[in-house]
Amino acid sequence: MKIQEVMNKYPVTVGKDAPISDVADLLVKYNLTAVSVVDDNNKLLGIISEGDLLYKKVRPHVPHYVNVLGASIYYNGIGEYNAQFKKLLASHVHELMTEEVITTTPDKDVEEIVSVMLDQHLKNVPVVDKDYHLIGILSRRDIIKLIAKDN
Repeated sequence: MKIQEVMNKYPVTVGKDAPISDVADLLVKYNLTAVSVVDDNNKLLGIISEGDLLYKKVRPHVPHYVNVLGASIYYNGIGEYNAQFKKLLASHVHELMTEEVITTTPDKDVEEIVSVMLDQHLKNVPVVDKDYHLIGILSRRDIIKLIAKDN
């Protein structure tokens, strides 16, 4: 079976300049785990998930470090620490979204993408055309519906 037969053809989207609170409202209103971020031409820019929003409610973990001769050596690296604070202070989608998104095309086999979803622990995979315009989204829920229909 092909992705285009199973995907949601009307995904909920948000613009990159939208406030984080709008994303939270959309996730709750439509019972979603993520929302695709698109530009004015519906080109995919990223994805923002409920996991991303959790950074707004939890403090970043202070990295563990060892003090050696007056120098602090961080286990997690200072870059990771800075990234967590950046997410904590984010107020707009573009500051919090994931830009490197695993996508698929409508002509791929569902089984192939399910393997990727399991391997990468993905709940949603945006479906794009050859110009990277969003044309749908495949979620775990869509796969479960397919399984339920087959039984």
